[in-house]
Order: sequence, then structure tokens, then C-alpha cells
Amino acid sequence: MAQTFHWQQTNTPLHISLAGGTLTLSFDGKVNLSFDGEGRLVGAFLEQITYRRALDNRILAKWIDAERAGRRQRRFLDEEERHSLLDRCYEMAADVAAGLTTGQLIPPANRPALDLIDEWLARVAGWDWPKLEAERTRFLDVYKPVPILPPDQYLSTVVQATEGCSYNRCTFCTFYQDRPFRIKTLPQLQNHLTAIEQFLGRGLTLRRGIFLADANAVIVAQRTLLPMLDAIAQKFAILPPDLPAEDRRRWQAGHPIHADGIYAFISAPDALHKTSADFADLRDRHLRRVYVGLESGHDPLRHFLAKPGRAADVLRAVETIKAGGVGVGLIAMIGVGGEIYREAHRRDTVALIERMPLDHNDILYLSPFVADAASPYAQDIESAEIEPMGEDAIEEEIGRFRSALKAWTQPRGVRFSTYDIREFIY
Repeated sequence: MAQTFHWQQTNTPLHISLAGGTLTLSFDGKVNLSFDGEGRLVGAFLEQITYRRALDNRILAKWIDAERAGRRQRRFLDEEERHSLLDRCYEMAADVAAGLTTGQLIPPANRPALDLIDEWLARVAGWDWPKLEAERTRFLDVYKPVPILPPDQYLSTVVQATEGCSYNRCTFCTFYQDRPFRIKTLPQLQNHLTAIEQFLGRGLTLRRGIFLADANAVIVAQRTLLPMLDAIAQKFAILPPDLPAEDRRRWQAGHPIHADGIYAFISAPDALHKTSADFADLRDRHLRRVYVGLESGHDPLRHFLAKPGRAADVLRAVETIKAGGVGVGLIAMIGVGGEIYREAHRRDTVALIERMPLDHNDILYLSPFVADAASPYAQDIESAEIEPMGEDAIEEEIGRFRSALKAWTQPRGVRFSTYDIREFIY
């Protein structure tokens, strides 16, 4: 809960919150700044633009374009823009620290934890442009670049137990094009976990889960994967499953820095290499949800995309995963295949989803398709003389998918969300 201070000279409010693992400064609701436990800027809202800062010091700006029917626009800032924004944010935080020291900021009557606020602001004051920019080198000492996560995992701690994608031949995907697939040994993973802990530091309080990366880490054989999950649980506190409410509160109180579970991508053919008993063993080691790139339930389109397996394989994979007690995040790409596949894609994808045993533990993502000009897909669609779908058509198609699935998802408690890969930043 935010505490409201007031500037003495202007009597304007400043709301300070220490919730959610961040220090958030809200200047009369017009400017918001959030910093992690180490004092690194996480995000900002200034002049109707939302900024999100990555751990490697890239910054993504997002805003609503009033001239295009309220459509969201986004772009990464260049170096000069990043420098200017970060200087401004840290100067504002320094003003708050000075205001508390000099008495220019009047605290609320209930006297909040000023010592804790002062301590956090002192960590914020330890950062400047050169130090923030140097985070890129520190980040790359710990991680290969993290190209994508599901939206509900943007605030997870990424653990790269594997690197790359074991298949890496889908024509539309360029995320792992330059990265050979490899599985870390257990000692390599343990060193990686230590490096993550040291790099994130008190910033771990912001992180909600643990994401087992890269593209399909669950492909790893059980005899190797289970010790990996045990090593993760030894390094990071993870909320045990199925605790009664009172026990859950007690456990959380005793573990102020913890994750709510482990999450990962998996392809349907890879999932079928494991049994429901295998997934139950993974669940016992904190695996909560796996994300399956369905993309389409229309087999001719899947073949066009070089997507491994048939639609029926995705159904069997989801059934196997769910039988093991693990949740599913299902991703459908909207607009892929262009106009020629549009109707069949929607018809077969909706029909396939409606056969799946999804429930309140699951998420259905509708992802507006964004073609990479460097992908084989871009060449294939041009060679086939297929008309791509524009942004307006894709937005319209997302609405059709939602309408077609609403009556099925609501009674089952399956959550719906949009998954726009252009808004990812780690």
C-alpha cells in the first residue's frame, strides 16, 4: 500500500510504495518511477509514455497513438534517448531523497518506515549512466540474450538450463537462428545459478517465478532434468504446491524472497516423449506450467510453417501434460498464413482447442503474427503469392477468435490474453 507524502512548498502529493518487490515513486499520479531492490530502474511513466528497462539497459517505449484509433505503438530508445531518460529518472529520485532529508517532504501521520525508504533510495543513488550501461556486459556474462518469454513470465527469473532450440526449423521463428542447441551439465547449471543470484541480488524480490529456458528445456531426459530442478530449488526458495491457505501464508512470511513455481516452453512432439507420470514427477519438483506453441490447428498451415507434428499431436501432448498435473499455456498465432489460410486456420484451431482438457490453471494466448523479414516464412509467403494480413485485419481476427471461444473458455475458467512479441523485454 502506498504512503502519501506532500511537498511542503506546493502541497502536491508524492506516493511512495514498497510493494511488489519495487520502490515506486508516484508524483501526483502524473509521473511514476519503479526501482528494483538493487536500485536499478525497472519502469517509468512520463508524459503519457510507458518505459520498461531491460537488465541489459535497453529501454522499450510504449504509447497509445490517438491518430490510429488508439492503437499501441512501441519502439526501443536509442543511446542518447536512454541516457537522457535515465538521468531524468535518477535526478527525480535524488530530489525525493533530498526532500526527506531536509523535511521538504512531509510524511503521513502514521509515520511510515522511513528508514527502509531511505535505505532503498540510497541504493538508487548508487547508480548513474556509466554504471547502468555497464550492466549490459554483466548481463552477457550470465546469460545468452533472452529473446522471448510468455507475457505472464516477464517478471520471472530466467534460468538457461539449455541454450537454443532443439528443432529450430519453424520457418517463422528467428529467435534462436544463431544459437546451437546445447544442454548444460549439472555443474555448469549450478555455476549459472550462482551467477544469476549474484547479478540480480536484491532485485530477486521483484521476480515472481523461475523460467526454465531456452526454447524447450523440458526436452531434457528425466535422469538429467530432475537433478537440474532439484539444484534450482536448492538455490531459490519455491512455494510448495497445494498448501492450505494458512500454511501458505506462514511459508510466505518465512520466505520473503521466493518464486511461485517453475515454468518452461515445450513443443508438442517433445512433450510426447514424456509420460503423464514424468510430468507428475516434474510437478513434484515445482513445474507449474509449460507453454505450447500450437500456432495453428490447421494441418496444411502447420506444414507450410514447417511446424513439427500434426494438430492431433498437440491435443495428445496437452492431454498428457494435464494428466500429470501441470498447467498449460497454449499459444495460437493470429494472422499467420495470410488471407488464404484465414478461415481454415480459425475453424480448425478453435475446434482443436475445444477438445482440450483445459481449466482454470491454463492460459490461452492469442498472438498477433509479426513476420520477420529475414525469416524463411517471408520468402515462402512471397513465393506462394499469399496476401499477408495487415494490423487491422489481425485485430479483427483476434476478436473473431475471442468470440468463437468465449462460450467455451468462460465456464472452464480458462484465461484469455494477447501475446504481442513486440512488447517483450527482459
